Amino acid sequence: MRFLTIIFLFLIPFFMLNGCRSKDVILAPQIANLVGTWRLVEPDSSYTVTLIFALDTANPPLDITPFLANGKSSVNDYSVRLFATIDGMMSAENLGSTKKAGTPEANKFEQRYFTNLKAVVRFDMITPDKLRLQHGGESPHVMIYERIN
Repeated sequence: MRFLTIIFLFLIPFFMLNGCRSKDVILAPQIANLVGTWRLVEPDSSYTVTLIFALDTANPPLDITPFLANGKSSVNDYSVRLFATIDGMMSAENLGSTKKAGTPEANKFEQRYFTNLKAVVRFDMITPDKLRLQHGGESPHVMIYERIN
């Protein structure tokens, strides 16, 4: 009987706390608009560079919304974790890429792109289909993308 009382005392709070959690994640519109596929158009669009934002469903957002992002640069495919906040802050971590061979120009472009992407600090939607990422990497400190889908 004592055993059942102890289990009962632990299970009631557990079920009460789990029942209070919201199962549906509600994102702020400016965060939700990031989800999708984007193509780099400025400062240099001599190569087709894409960035795909997908919500990290294993880590639901609280104050910070995590994204599992990936894309294609001038030479390699890449993936990166991006974190966005409602006030427009953004950060990147764990950028990884495949290791394909490319021309010296394409490799230089890609390294500059990766440096800038890792240094992202802010985002804003210029229009619903145009995204600006500000970064602390190489000049001009801004990358502009257009929505593909």
